[in-house]
Amino acid sequence: MTNEMIERLESKGFKRWTKGNLDRLYINASQLGLVCSYYNSGNISSATFCGESISNCEARKIKAAKTFIDINTDTIYSDHHRLAHKAAEMTGMKFDCDNWATVIKLAE
Repeated sequence: MTNEMIERLESKGFKRWTKGNLDRLYINASQLGLVCSYYNSGNISSATFCGESISNCEARKIKAAKTFIDINTDTIYSDHHRLAHKAAEMTGMKFDCDNWATVIKLAE
């Protein structure tokens, strides 16, 4: 991954994290399209993902998921398929909705 692409992704909300030989770009669910409303208790009262209404349970799963790009291998890792899809869109990758994986190799 080039420095220019890293800077472009950082401008879109990705945050760079490095430790030892690990070099990653993380992004949170709200920057990928998760919008939640909350009760005073802190529980989710309603949620949408990219404009589509989703269940509160699904929103909790999406919110808890980690999504990052491993800069050394140019691979997207995500705990949730919707986040993997949106991260792929943000990086300009092609994405097959019928054949997704939580590990997606970035296009060369």
